[in-house]
Amino acid sequence: MISKLLPALGAIAAVLSFSAPAQAAPVITTNYTGANMSIVLGTDGTYSADFGKAGIKAGNFEHIYSFTLPASLTGSASINTSAVKLKAANDLDLFSVLFNGVALTGTFGGLNEAVFANDVPILAGKENTIVIKGLSRGNGSYGAQATFAPVPEPASWAMMIGGFAFVGGALRRRNTARVALA
Repeated sequence: MISKLLPALGAIAAVLSFSAPAQAAPVITTNYTGANMSIVLGTDGTYSADFGKAGIKAGNFEHIYSFTLPASLTGSASINTSAVKLKAANDLDLFSVLFNGVALTGTFGGLNEAVFANDVPILAGKENTIVIKGLSRGNGSYGAQATFAPVPEPASWAMMIGGFAFVGGALRRRNTARVALA
């Protein structure tokens, strides 16, 4: 029985080994001075990002974070603000946040804001952007985190489905042979 399943297990192992993500360093750019964005590659092929800005001068602002990753991924992000007192100098209001054109949702306005987005497509080798627009009252700040995880490529899906079909066929032949002997 196990000897019949060995080829199928080998096919599944091959699929898993070929679907490993590329291991290249991300490229990060911003369109304003004083940006703080760090993207770290994990051992499992995921990326995590930490970014934000403190000491934002009074007035409207737009911060654009641009980054390029070596693999097609899916991402999620969250951005938070906090202040001691509503409309004080350290209060910051977010107007909109777009992650590759996807609007983050959550709590906009008020003393503490929290917005997020999930399942945002990240394009391999292309510029991806996070655009943050808001109003600082004199010394505002925000902090943000993002994570990016691999998405199986169509060829990997096809190999995996083929492996499952092979296993199913092997099990079906085994059951058919048993019925014939009975």
